Amino acid sequence: MIQTPDVDYWVRQGQLPLLDRLGNASEELLVYVAKHTSTEYTPVQVEPHPEFLIDVRAAMAELPAAVLQLLDKPLLGVYFGRGLGSSAVTDVIVGPDGQVLGMVILMDDAAFLQRSANEWASWKENTPFLPDSAYQLSLQIEASENDNRKNAIQFLLLHEFGHVLTANSEFLPDWWIGAQKFKPGEEYTFLSLCWQIAMNGDIIPLLRHDFAHRKELRFYSKQQVSGDLILAIYQALEKTGFPSLYAATNAYDDFAESLAMYVHAVIMGKPYHLKVASGDQIIMEIGDYWSSPRARAKKQLFAEYLGD
Repeated sequence: MIQTPDVDYWVRQGQLPLLDRLGNASEELLVYVAKHTSTEYTPVQVEPHPEFLIDVRAAMAELPAAVLQLLDKPLLGVYFGRGLGSSAVTDVIVGPDGQVLGMVILMDDAAFLQRSANEWASWKENTPFLPDSAYQLSLQIEASENDNRKNAIQFLLLHEFGHVLTANSEFLPDWWIGAQKFKPGEEYTFLSLCWQIAMNGDIIPLLRHDFAHRKELRFYSKQQVSGDLILAIYQALEKTGFPSLYAATNAYDDFAESLAMYVHAVIMGKPYHLKVASGDQIIMEIGDYWSSPRARAKKQLFAEYLGD
């Protein structure tokens, strides 16, 4: 949660056309990120290249109208910095009285400067694992003719938009209010599909959706697990209701990944295909999650939510 003294500024941002709510990260946003990320990262301001901003606007403009309509009220903008410790960070802006003003996304442009869509997706998918293992991961999110930076940005933004749309929703508890204010888990329509609220207030997977080493997984971190666990982890993942490994890390990333992948694959008809290889041999492939029985409940939820 980011508490701001400048309510008028954020109100004005939220009144701009959606595709114009872009800009350099303010000092206020950078200070917040610095306080809430690992000391191995130092967030700084950056002036994005005009071509990068063109890609961001295009990535947003090409999204389904239903998604853009849902974002128009809560999203205060997408802002740019470097050294964030991840591809992007999303959080809520509140006024001095605690009133929610909306949601902001702070994006690290460096994650995309030298990466196409499939390169970025594969890089991110490998971040929980130590390198030099027996296995190699590759993730395809675009056909070769569309494998560009704009589409990498689009998938990342879809994930972050998922975080935006959980705020003040029936899907999950608002992360900034504290566990003591959570309602019973079954009252949250998305949480109850794979998660539960423990006696201490932690949100944990339902037993049938948990698996070995899940709690050790850290994306975008130097706290990595052995790459030799890759095959076993992905085999376990396929027995759960999670659409991706990132989704399995916590309930909020589960919603964000699920929404991103539903819009990307089901509505927009784009690929999402993961391969586990050992040398030249493909050991395992994970393809169409949304056609599998384990996706049935989430697919119904998003179809109703997005009017698909």
